[in-house]
Amino acid sequence: MTTLPRRPLRTLSLTAAAAAAATVVLAAPASAAEIVPPPLDPHALQVLQVLDETNAARAAAGCGPLLLTPALTAAADRHTDEMAATGLMSHTGADGSSPRTRLAAQGVLPRRTAENIALGYAAADVVDAWLASPGHRANILDCSLGFVGISERPGAAGQFWTQVLASA
Repeated sequence: MTTLPRRPLRTLSLTAAAAAAATVVLAAPASAAEIVPPPLDPHALQVLQVLDETNAARAAAGCGPLLLTPALTAAADRHTDEMAATGLMSHTGADGSSPRTRLAAQGVLPRRTAENIALGYAAADVVDAWLASPGHRANILDCSLGFVGISERPGAAGQFWTQVLASA
């Protein structure tokens, strides 16, 4: 079973990612021909943008930041992949799985879980859409939840999102 740390570490922000990329790009090469910017993964940048916007909303409400974890991200990826493949947006998987059972499949058994899903939003808009919905807003602003997995995938029906939140 994967255990989640009790004290969340500082989350990676878009600013930190940009600073790291700038450090690599601005390192003094022997010649201009050697300047090769690092590859930017659009998926990772979108996930970090959603994480930053989610954590900004939590900070404004007095909650600590969410820590992005590999196990929760794997559970979110599984569900988002299925929604994008089927074109159906639902908290229940085609196999009858729930957010809790998808986390258990990753070896994570938190005391509390929540899940936000969305379809058709860009990264810049999805958190605002969740915050405009009372249930999704309550999930984001639940200060007892300290960990998150975020996933996005394009599908024929649009861009699918899953945000899985969990306590320790």
